[in-house]
Amino acid sequence: MGMEVRLSLSLPRDRTTVPLTRRVLDAALAVFSVTKDCRDDIGLAVGEACANAVQHAGMGSDYEVTVTIQEDRCIIDVVDDGTGLDTAEMPEPEPDAESGRGLRIIHALADMVELHRRQPRGMALRIVKLLTRNTPAFP
Repeated sequence: MGMEVRLSLSLPRDRTTVPLTRRVLDAALAVFSVTKDCRDDIGLAVGEACANAVQHAGMGSDYEVTVTIQEDRCIIDVVDDGTGLDTAEMPEPEPDAESGRGLRIIHALADMVELHRRQPRGMALRIVKLLTRNTPAFP
């Protein structure tokens, strides 16, 4: 059984938390010898996911980012308690419609994406990205 590391961040609903989350995650992945290209993809996807959470979360509420780093993959869970996106009736996004475009970007960068509505409100977004490494990180 390989090593597993889990980072859990509880963040205020504030735009400044987006680059913060990206930096924390990037630093953690760098420790595991994940390649820069792979880290950049993950950073972009997480940035979009956090921006969505900040945009859609209820006023004054926090959102949670949990990152699980395993030998071959990184699993990112972003959970908010906002009104969220109604994926069933999502129109073609306008050029300035962040949410629709954000999900498309995430789908393009990730190996797997799951979006779930939470009860009574909020969204849970899971992003899975297979990792490429410079060297074997786990002895």
